Amino acid sequence: MNQRIAFLINPLKNTVDILDYFSWVLEVVKLKKKDWEIELFTKEWPAVLSDFDQVWVMGGDGTFNYFVNNYPSLDKPIALFKGGTGNDFYWKLFGERSRVSHLEAVLAGHVEEFDAGSCNGQLFLNGVGIGIEGEVLKSMDSIRYFKGGLGYYLAAIPNLLKFKTYSVSYAKTVDRDVFLCMVFNSSRAGGGFHFFPKASVQDGLLDVLFCQPIPVWKRLYYMPIIQSGKHVNLPIVEFSQEKKISIQTSRVLSAQVDGEVQTSDKFDFCVLPAKFKFIIPTL
Repeated sequence: MNQRIAFLINPLKNTVDILDYFSWVLEVVKLKKKDWEIELFTKEWPAVLSDFDQVWVMGGDGTFNYFVNNYPSLDKPIALFKGGTGNDFYWKLFGERSRVSHLEAVLAGHVEEFDAGSCNGQLFLNGVGIGIEGEVLKSMDSIRYFKGGLGYYLAAIPNLLKFKTYSVSYAKTVDRDVFLCMVFNSSRAGGGFHFFPKASVQDGLLDVLFCQPIPVWKRLYYMPIIQSGKHVNLPIVEFSQEKKISIQTSRVLSAQVDGEVQTSDKFDFCVLPAKFKFIIPTL
């Protein structure tokens, strides 16, 4: 069956390696799907995507966040190609696999609907970390050449030691002191930190985490525990699931929203069930 595909690449990721990867993809597609047509967009993305049957996007979590916020009503099947620092949402859909196995899954074309979330009107696929997560993200700009969890560690350690506890108010809870406040659609962030190891992206719910204040000398101890997802039963953390939640913070804070910074002292969240169609591997 004929398919017209828009292949969108983050202009800031338009490197020789990325273009070589695209050339390899094009060769494989021409060999296996002779009647498919792929149009590459590396500088300016099209205003609308209605003329295409599928949309392929290459980048990281920040690129995917930019994509869904530029095309919030898109109903075409979307295929994600790994090309970022953390690649956390890509991992949620595809896991760890070779580029050959990944492209085979994309060409097979199995489509399912997945949830998204909204934070102050900004869509997200992965999640939002309020406070220290935002500070870590801002610090990572200087160490982007370290991939995945290593870069996150290098940015997180100084912020762990200096970040100050804040209080939150939500629902009927007023002025609760916290060290971490996170609202996620998916499981992990930071290139492999499994903040919500039990989270589903198809359950119509957002996962919420509040962590009690932690003494400075204990913060580095808890970091690898959280990275591995072994914190879920610790008495210092509390998990819940919500369709909507509004969180007021005691001071203006930076939050990371799928790798993008948002600054506020009030964060309004809601889930958007079955918002986007993604191409994923079959079981």
